[in-house]
Amino acid sequence: MSDDRPLFPPRPPDEHESPLKGADGMAPWPPDPSSNATEGTEAAGGDRADPAAFVVSPVPDTGPAPITVNRPEFFVNHADKIINETRKQGILEGPTLPHHRIKQEPIVREGQWAETWQQALDPAGLHPRKHVLIIVAPRSYGSTTLALHLLAEHTGEDTDIVKLDADWKTPKVGWLPAEERHAYQVDLKDPEHDRISADFLTMLEEHAGLLEKLGSYLVLNVAKDLWTDHYASVQSGILVVHLTEPPPAQSVVEARLRAREAAGLIAYLHSVDKSKASISRLDAVEAVRTADSIMLAWREHERLTDTSLPMDVPSSWSALDAGLVERITSAMSDWRDKLDTLFGETVSVHGGKDTSLPLEDRCLLLALAVCQSESMPVVAKAARDLQRIISADVASGSDFASTTSAAFAGRGLRRRVVDVGAGVSSNDEVVFDQPGYGRAILTYVWDNYEVMRDPLLKWLMSGDGSEANEHVVDAIAALTLRHGNVDHLVQLGSKTYPLKEELLSALLVQAVQDEHIGRQAWGILYGWASGKERATTVVTACRQVLNSPDVTSSQARMAMVRLRRAANSGHESAWSEALAAFIEQAQHPAGVARLITEVRTWQQSGRSRGAGTAAFLALMSVPGTTPWLLSDEVPSEVDVKRALQDLLGDIDTAPDAINRLTTWVRQSATDPDTYARVRDGLLPVLRGQKIFKASVSLMQALEHVSVDGETNAANDFWDRLVDPRVRTVFQLNRDSA
Repeated sequence: MSDDRPLFPPRPPDEHESPLKGADGMAPWPPDPSSNATEGTEAAGGDRADPAAFVVSPVPDTGPAPITVNRPEFFVNHADKIINETRKQGILEGPTLPHHRIKQEPIVREGQWAETWQQALDPAGLHPRKHVLIIVAPRSYGSTTLALHLLAEHTGEDTDIVKLDADWKTPKVGWLPAEERHAYQVDLKDPEHDRISADFLTMLEEHAGLLEKLGSYLVLNVAKDLWTDHYASVQSGILVVHLTEPPPAQSVVEARLRAREAAGLIAYLHSVDKSKASISRLDAVEAVRTADSIMLAWREHERLTDTSLPMDVPSSWSALDAGLVERITSAMSDWRDKLDTLFGETVSVHGGKDTSLPLEDRCLLLALAVCQSESMPVVAKAARDLQRIISADVASGSDFASTTSAAFAGRGLRRRVVDVGAGVSSNDEVVFDQPGYGRAILTYVWDNYEVMRDPLLKWLMSGDGSEANEHVVDAIAALTLRHGNVDHLVQLGSKTYPLKEELLSALLVQAVQDEHIGRQAWGILYGWASGKERATTVVTACRQVLNSPDVTSSQARMAMVRLRRAANSGHESAWSEALAAFIEQAQHPAGVARLITEVRTWQQSGRSRGAGTAAFLALMSVPGTTPWLLSDEVPSEVDVKRALQDLLGDIDTAPDAINRLTTWVRQSATDPDTYARVRDGLLPVLRGQKIFKASVSLMQALEHVSVDGETNAANDFWDRLVDPRVRTVFQLNRDSA
């Protein structure tokens, strides 16, 4: 059956209703194959006529001969299955999450969250009320957590929970999967690609009917700013609920501490001075970060005091460790009052001391916020670099930099370090062990000094060292991703910022894994992949994603798409880097499957050089005594002979192919049977005028390869490839090998 013909031919206008029509009056025709979606497709169902046989008539002059079906119920059941299988092409994917793992994560159901939970369930409180649930909530309120827990606790263990990645240009119902006993969750938060329309909701109502027949569910978590007062009928299979407040932050923090087996820290949380650290105004994401900060403060305290974790709640307030109380208070504080003073107007005060920091000390404080613990010269240089960048960005004629005499007349570096809140050891090691304070400093400057954003980014991106520093990557990520957009991330890839591949790629890896802006970050990588300036950066980031042990199938697919785009860009450096990434993939089964897809796409497109050639070269390095490409495991749709001849016939790829073929022969030379299989597999490939030169080069490379210590591989190939009548005319020049 051809791909451009529907499974069932359309019914002419004068034809009576087909017995294939379901009880809901909808005929289960598959979608137009020209689209990527199968919007509105439903499985056939309901009461059907039961004739002994019926004929599905073709469209006059366009279709095949009529098909006679003797068992219509058997035919229709298979049609349902074929339709659902067809939907698997070009639909959203994502990882399957086990029920027990979701339930292990803490959740707080209080206030409006408890009300929303009950509203989403049927009257008996056993299952979701509707098969499509839309949760509209502001960003960072934790609505995704609510959705996943709802599905984990109110669907059966035989229902697979799948967290979909919305990798689409615009929401389309046809991209939504529909399989039996599945519960899908998808976040719609990208302002460019996730805005839903009234038409989408209309089609979603039909999709809800399909999910109901399959015993499956779908939850869409929509950012409030992307929801435009859409209306869903009460009678439809869609339920829309609105979250207007996050869960109580105090309860979230306590739940996180209990889940991490640190219930003893809850008493310390209660002891914190509320005037210094109020958590009531935090959203769900900030509350989780606060819990992490408390744990981090405890680890620092444990490291410095060599004490054990307070597993149990202390019997009285007097039993609390004063040092730990101070650390947790510090970790939970937003430091705004202190920072308002340090970054206030420069004024004279009684006693001659000014509580507001001068420019050079503000630069020093920012350097400490990023470095945390580092040697004095490194901290001093970082502060000077930032001050120089700030001064360079000032209009000509203005210079904020202190003169040598003014700086020498002021406080020394050690005094300045102490005054801004750090410590200095006897070995001149600066220790700024207040990660919460450091993060607060960076965000305070970022939020309050818009003119400092570009200089800050340039400074963070311009550090010495060949590798991406973890503290620097975290600092850039915290700032650029702070407000849920990628504007500053785009700026980092522009020519105005210093080029530092390792740092930028590490930042991009964090960005694509961020649940709030991950989709937008993938979009940036897609755009950069075809450009000369950033194609290698894209390849580096995608390699890191693919090599992550936690990579999901959808993340791997998106990474491979961008690697393909970079390899096809025509830039030699990008192609070489993509080849290195593909070779890494060839070392494990999942990667081999991805490379086969690239080779298949290449051979169908007829492209001369690009991702397909790199993928095939990578498959030539699959580990094993017998070359994998000559084994029976290679799918039939991959034409190995044609691919090898294409590579050997191309002046750009022939050297790489010859090197790999030489490795094949050399590795098999110790076993005559394996060698014979390799040789016999290559001989048909090497015959042909277009690759005669490459064949000779291969035989020259095999000059010193002996088979089982006796036969010379070069002579063996020569004797079998070259006609005896022309051997005196065409001789193997072994000296050039």
